[in-house]
Amino acid sequence: MSHRLSRRRLLKTGLGAGLAGSLGLAYPYFSQASDSADPRTFPSPYLEPYVDELPVPPVVRGDRTLAVAGARHRFHRDLNPAPTWGYGGQAYLGPTVDAHAHESLELTFENQLGMHLFAKDIDTSLHGATEAARTMPPVSVHLHGAVAPPDMDGHPEDVFVPGGSRRHRYDNPQEAAHLWYHDHAEGLTRLNVFGGLAGMYLLRDGFDTGGVDNAWGLPSGEFEMPLVLQDRRFHEDGSLNFRTLTSIPEGKWDPGQIGDLMTVNGVVSPYYRVAKGLYRFRVVNGSNYRSYHLFFSNRMAFWVVGNDGGVLDTSVLTTSVRLTPGERIDLVVDFSRLSKGERVELTNDQEEVPIIKLVSGAEPLPHLVRFIGTGVTGHTATPPARLRGGAGRPPLLPRPETPVRTRVVALTQDGDLKRWPPVGMSLNNLSFTDEDIEMPRQGTTELWEIVNATVEEHPVHLHLVNMRILNRQEFRLGAYLLANPRPPKGTRWAPSPARFLKGEPEPPAAWEAGAKDTVACPEGMVTRVLVRFPSADELGFDPDATWEAAGGGHSMEGMEADQQSHTLQGYVWHCHILDHEDDCMMARYRLVES
Repeated sequence: MSHRLSRRRLLKTGLGAGLAGSLGLAYPYFSQASDSADPRTFPSPYLEPYVDELPVPPVVRGDRTLAVAGARHRFHRDLNPAPTWGYGGQAYLGPTVDAHAHESLELTFENQLGMHLFAKDIDTSLHGATEAARTMPPVSVHLHGAVAPPDMDGHPEDVFVPGGSRRHRYDNPQEAAHLWYHDHAEGLTRLNVFGGLAGMYLLRDGFDTGGVDNAWGLPSGEFEMPLVLQDRRFHEDGSLNFRTLTSIPEGKWDPGQIGDLMTVNGVVSPYYRVAKGLYRFRVVNGSNYRSYHLFFSNRMAFWVVGNDGGVLDTSVLTTSVRLTPGERIDLVVDFSRLSKGERVELTNDQEEVPIIKLVSGAEPLPHLVRFIGTGVTGHTATPPARLRGGAGRPPLLPRPETPVRTRVVALTQDGDLKRWPPVGMSLNNLSFTDEDIEMPRQGTTELWEIVNATVEEHPVHLHLVNMRILNRQEFRLGAYLLANPRPPKGTRWAPSPARFLKGEPEPPAAWEAGAKDTVACPEGMVTRVLVRFPSADELGFDPDATWEAAGGGHSMEGMEADQQSHTLQGYVWHCHILDHEDDCMMARYRLVES
């Protein structure tokens, strides 16, 4: 199931290119290309795919300091090494952190950055982005999917500048899961991650040990690999080009950074030599904007054994999966029929929604990774059908509790003639600094109806907690908008969609089962999720505690006044399209005592 609106469905909503502008929801900077050089975007140089080997990030364990620093990295054999950012001595991206459930780990991040890689692309009209950030780039490290106290979560306003550091203590009070860490500095996340600030964090436990002794006989060691998927653009000199649309001036926010080349683990469309047998791929969509529909070029089946929050109850045999930004998927792939020299590619055919394609001309990026058989025998076991329940396996996923309330929240876009491009992102029609925030009670379960009142899909991520997807259902978006005129931004707007529903609810895809911290919310649909908000007693810490954010005790010289010492409280929820969260499609929330 694609969960994407077809061209017909988009037009039926009344939000095609003609009507969207009158509703204040379109991207009003269309440009049509009539010659072979599309003037809408900044094209990368042509780069031949599958000529560079897939790199595997190093694995680190135990307490340590990871520098956040600049270096030079070559993305393709035909590109020059170029300035990039990375964690822990890596020129681009970061090492894979191997941690263990219920065992504390301390990671200290030191900001050793110089001038911002994309200083000219910083839009200081965004909250959190200042002139000082061009020369003193602030960072914040968020461990995505972690159960962590609020002061260890990597809050977007809890930043530290060059010369400063931040110590994160992760007690890992959760079962094995595929987490990832990345920058989360407010107003700069899209730029900082684009420069390379992201890495894997694999949480192990007594069942998913990461070794040959794991409970299911899954591939491990050299047969377990991370795959970080990111689309990128490049200048002729090999450096990263953050800009997508020529119609948006340099230094102005772009609603969607869309690359025209695919990188995996920091290399453009690499190849990898595989043995005859099984591999376990821990895949994350680390792109700013793009979603991916993944399958193999020979349409062979593979198993999904887990996603964001850990292993599923049962493995899912499928021929394709879909990932929006921020989502993770745990795949087991059988290359036993791949003879020496034979090739098969992991590919993608995800189309953008018509309005985005019209604006950008974006086409699917098919060239991800080519796998080449070595003929050598590798891991030959078969994944079990049942992964949870019974002796020697973790317990079945708990049945969701009955919700104590239904909370309607809205994903919103609006016109803003005071800026260019004249479009803005928001949640519930509010800005990040507005005080009208969600405050669920600790120890309760809620049903969230996420109403996507925009023309594009948004992956929604809640910090600290996991969600369980119930279903998705279409609604008459045009009628919904006309019947509920939106007030000026700053007034809460999240009308119930009940009167406008159509068709039957669609269950989640089989591989979307289990605990999810990031959920795809398609355009023109209501996405229903159950969320359990744990209590302080369950967590072992107060999720509503306040703390002082002041650069970790280091000087904040050069920062604006509103980024000096200040009191913070709670967590955030947001769209994981990084460009959108930088422009108000992010909101604070608190877990209050019952």
